[in-house]
Amino acid sequence: MTRYRLTRYELELLNILWQIGEGTVQDVSNRLTRDLAYTTVMTTLNLLAIRKKVLVREKRGRAFVYRPIVTREEISKTVLAELTDVLFGNRLPELVLNLWSERQSDERAEIILRDAIERVRAIGQTSELVTTMPVSAPLIETQT
Repeated sequence: MTRYRLTRYELELLNILWQIGEGTVQDVSNRLTRDLAYTTVMTTLNLLAIRKKVLVREKRGRAFVYRPIVTREEISKTVLAELTDVLFGNRLPELVLNLWSERQSDERAEIILRDAIERVRAIGQTSELVTTMPVSAPLIETQT
């Protein structure tokens, strides 16, 4: 798996491009939720295209148009793998439980998570999480 090392700011710009498909520096700048200099956005998009190779750029008229060449899924796998490895010693159950405990538990989310565990089991990708957490066991005690 290719490891993409992206900053939060780079992910923010990439997220905008995933939403719009492709865009110029101005297109991306206009969609930012915070004020950043045009040149900062331009420099970062160039870095993402030339050095980090997650975007392609094409000259159209006087401007470059940037388009992602990696998917949100590819980036999220890298980010989660690094997070799991660095902060949780590669222990997936601790990562999942930590993320889960930060959210309000609801029945629908618990069903979705259980379904995901079953799908992983069905395709044979076992992990400590899958083998140690029975699907019938509640993940979080819900208060009634």
